[in-house]
Amino acid sequence: MLAALAFTSSVEHVRKRGHRVPDGVQLPIVVEDDFESVSKTRDFKMFFSKLGLEEELNRCMKVKMRAGRGKMRGRRYKKRRGPLIVVSKKCSLVKAAENVPGVDVVEARNLSVLDLAPGGHPGRLTIFTKPSLEVLGGRLR
Repeated sequence: MLAALAFTSSVEHVRKRGHRVPDGVQLPIVVEDDFESVSKTRDFKMFFSKLGLEEELNRCMKVKMRAGRGKMRGRRYKKRRGPLIVVSKKCSLVKAAENVPGVDVVEARNLSVLDLAPGGHPGRLTIFTKPSLEVLGGRLR
């Protein structure tokens, strides 16, 4: 868990995983607790564009057709994993982000290695809220 968290702060590993991070952005991204009160998808996307992560959202829109027999077995499409947003508690941001492909929102108390390093590949682009860091700090002690 600690290693997966450490990889989220490495720009080199986050870009190696395929995320589009603009130059000059400090990782991991930490935002104010007002971000948890966003309730509309339009406001959510506008916030991402202000952070300079529009290209990352566009990258996650692409869906590819799987090769081979998996198509017949209910695994027809492959989707990309986008940014992970860690919040302190259940909030309206979960509803705003569910319509954006590739974006996952998880509570700090439920954060797992599978969220931080899907498929065993560390370096996922992660956005933390300030209260979530406090909850996470208490959990990892």
